[in-house]
Amino acid sequence: MNKDKYTRLLPIEGAYNVRDLGGYPTKDGKQVKWKKLLRSGDLNELTLQDLNYLKDIPVITDIDFRSFQEKEAAPDKRMESLKEYVWLPVDAGDMNDIKITDVTLIPKMMEEAYRTIIRKFQNEYKRFFEILINRQAAPLLFHCSAGKDRTGIAAALLLSALGVDKETVMQDYLLSAEYIKGKYDFLIRMQPALEPLTTVRPEYLEAALQVIDKEFGGMEQFLHRNLNVDSEKLKELYTE
Repeated sequence: MNKDKYTRLLPIEGAYNVRDLGGYPTKDGKQVKWKKLLRSGDLNELTLQDLNYLKDIPVITDIDFRSFQEKEAAPDKRMESLKEYVWLPVDAGDMNDIKITDVTLIPKMMEEAYRTIIRKFQNEYKRFFEILINRQAAPLLFHCSAGKDRTGIAAALLLSALGVDKETVMQDYLLSAEYIKGKYDFLIRMQPALEPLTTVRPEYLEAALQVIDKEFGGMEQFLHRNLNVDSEKLKELYTE
């Protein structure tokens, strides 16, 4: 086995939290294909070596969940293999512009931001799945700024649609806590109370999953009715 081919965290120097969703087992006894579905933080500081690594995969679709302000301030560097860049802004607001006086409320604000994403940004995630299913989009990379919240929800929805169990979905989500270490070190040193804003916690994703269960009839119904996901087609493309 080529060890590099089956690497969860990719050896990217100029971005945080760049990882492969391949290898996760599905309930029907298969696994998610490697080197097809990648998730990451922002791509504005990719090195030439990084760009060549992503080109060699080769990444052909870049889906950007960041706000207009975020993408204009730090535009993605694009690898030569890229055929399509798709901007799907998911901007819940609550995760940005939190005043220092609000720090004790950050965990609850993060939970509410996750609920807001599920309720208000279904069109963006619906388009995400349309691209995955209806276009020859893979290998595909999707990202936001840190690759933990908007991207974390996208990955949770995608893995769920592919038949990955909830426990594994949560484990993948929580990997961001390890893989974005360093990105916010200066901020946390200056304002330790902001730490809940810079990481992931089980209760954040659980807040989103509870909305799906209580307001939309559960994950399967939400994916099918609200996001128009053809799970069988998705599995044909991305599991083996």
